[in-house]
Amino acid sequence: MAGKYRNGGVATIAKGLGERVRAARKELGLSQAQLAGEELTKGFISQLESGLVRPSIRSLQLIAGRLGKPLDYFLGDESLATGKRLAFHSIAAEAAAERRNWPEVRVHVAHALEAAPEGRERASLLHLHGRAEIASRQFEHTFELVNEGLALIDPANDPELAANLLSLRGLAYLELGQLVAATDAYEAARDLVERYEVVDTRLRSRILISLGTVYRRLGRTSKAIASYEPALAMASRSSEIEVAARGFMGIAATHYDSGELDTAIGYYARALDFFKRISDIDFELNAMQSIATVQFENGELDKAKPSADRTMKRAIEVGNAHWAGVAEVILARIALREGQAQDALRMATHAEQVLADSGDKIQQADALGARGAAYEALGLVADADRTYHASIDLYTEVNDIADRSGMAAEYARVLRARGEIDKAFEMLELAHGGAGAG
Repeated sequence: MAGKYRNGGVATIAKGLGERVRAARKELGLSQAQLAGEELTKGFISQLESGLVRPSIRSLQLIAGRLGKPLDYFLGDESLATGKRLAFHSIAAEAAAERRNWPEVRVHVAHALEAAPEGRERASLLHLHGRAEIASRQFEHTFELVNEGLALIDPANDPELAANLLSLRGLAYLELGQLVAATDAYEAARDLVERYEVVDTRLRSRILISLGTVYRRLGRTSKAIASYEPALAMASRSSEIEVAARGFMGIAATHYDSGELDTAIGYYARALDFFKRISDIDFELNAMQSIATVQFENGELDKAKPSADRTMKRAIEVGNAHWAGVAEVILARIALREGQAQDALRMATHAEQVLADSGDKIQQADALGARGAAYEALGLVADADRTYHASIDLYTEVNDIADRSGMAAEYARVLRARGEIDKAFEMLELAHGGAGAG
């Protein structure tokens, strides 16, 4: 864990690090025993603060986390050997990715890449960087990072990393709504882990969950279920609660698409319970809004409204504006059903701005559709036309053909109700033309 340093120069370095640890600990009012916790000892912390020992990178990472400081704060101007500095930043980047702290991932990856040689280690760092770029919806850069990473390794010698990079490519395509390309990437990743018998059940199950999602969105219900079920079995065996929860989400969505709404709600509820157990707020909110959506589509407004309200309040409580905006779109649609067009317009307009700020163009397009419906209900025909077209254009921009088809069909019904039959027919052609694309 640590070694003693008798050389005067190194002892001075260790002492400087110890002084920074002591100052940060006292700033938080922690005792040495509290800082040590179960993993370290009070004696070790005492020696560290006195400059008698120097911690390993992993021990320092643990201490830094407890003191709420970045690792570089404690390292200061120390010149670690290149190999140790590379190892430190690589480990720190991985830990930050587990916490989904993407700005920190970028910082550590940038430092590590300065020392990383060509090959597997560099490709692994590029994968972490790509995950951070996905979170910021920087998809084109993600593709570049994936391509660079794949060029550095031989999939036959490192199938696990290659599969992770291919999965990242699949996720980027999925987020862009390019479902066929996403399917190709995920199937390539699945083929790699099967051909080379990769034992990482977490990776295997996540690839299957993602494949199930793509198959579902392509309308391939049987293939979706066939992907979700083994993923759930793997998750159960490996105690991967999060993956199991994602599996229930996928099965719920598939049943919803098949019109089995009660079954869908049951699976969404199970997913929600799992996500609460692992404190995954983002997916908890995803499950909550999915339940509200299914209830709304099932015509159960008395259930959908409180479900959407709970989702919005929970999202606001945890500071997640994105899911608050998604829930507000559902509430706007409910308000329209209840004849409250002005309230619906207010909510849809606010939600559209929130979702635009969050960078979720697909949900933003859905909010624009809700705005269009509200304008139509208020008799503001020109505004309704403009907003519906904006929604369809946005779906087209991100190549989300399936959702564009649904919005075009909705707009066609509006036009037909007005008596604008030719325009309605054009929208129906767009809806029909998009149904099998993707």
